[in-house]
Amino acid sequence: VSTQSTGDNEDSEDLKSLWHQVAGHKGHGDAPGFLMGKNGRIYKNISHDIRGEREENFYKKVFSEDRFLRFRDFVPEFFGTINRYDSRYITLSDACHGFKVPCGSDIKVGTVDYCSLDSPQKVVEHQNKNLGIARDLGFRFAGANVYNVTTKEILKLDKKWGLSFTEANAALKTEEYFHNGVEVRRDVIPSIVSQISALIEYYSSQRDFWLCRSSLLIVYDGMMPNKASVKLIDFAHNVSQDISTDNTHLEFGLRTLLGILSFINQDKTVDWKWNSNLAIDDP
Repeated sequence: VSTQSTGDNEDSEDLKSLWHQVAGHKGHGDAPGFLMGKNGRIYKNISHDIRGEREENFYKKVFSEDRFLRFRDFVPEFFGTINRYDSRYITLSDACHGFKVPCGSDIKVGTVDYCSLDSPQKVVEHQNKNLGIARDLGFRFAGANVYNVTTKEILKLDKKWGLSFTEANAALKTEEYFHNGVEVRRDVIPSIVSQISALIEYYSSQRDFWLCRSSLLIVYDGMMPNKASVKLIDFAHNVSQDISTDNTHLEFGLRTLLGILSFINQDKTVDWKWNSNLAIDDP
């Protein structure tokens, strides 16, 4: 992988703020968190510290080492780095490219949001952070965009909405992300379920790395039927795997979400019940 992206050919004036960003990264100083070009790529401003270095190196490793060949299916494609606004950006494929009306959601996955890379002070800060029911469910919506076919407007579901999830309403709240004002978009769910299932199969069997504070980026088309994409993003807190590392907390969150989606797909949302011992209940 080259250290300069082919996207670097684009002039600064050709790069615009990422209008369909749903949550998260705000950038550093005057540099925007995300930029988008005309080539189906986005540019993420990486932190001016070890976190940005870790994320850049992780992408380089994934797209240069054969042992990560299968994992590449589950992450945005990496094209290198560019410099803009006196900041460093990693260049990635835009998961929303080719969608007429992208309805994206940023879902933090995992029952913990701290790892061995964090200082003791950081661990305490994260332990005291208000994450709602996320530590029990294993996932939390950081934000989402939903297209209303009646008003032709995009509804933004924010962090406050994500924190309103409870053990009792988690399935019904998740269903809101798929409701277009007229009906629940069940046509896109089978593809999402299939992609998450494949990710779980891979992640649960590998021992090369451990992820913390990563997100699942789900995108479906608000107008086109049966069009959806699932990618794992945010790798500033990846850890090389070792025998003492618990690699199941992210898988647990994915399985909880998968179980909820399965109920929504079968129009049995109200029947979903939280089971702390088994995240995925069979409908």
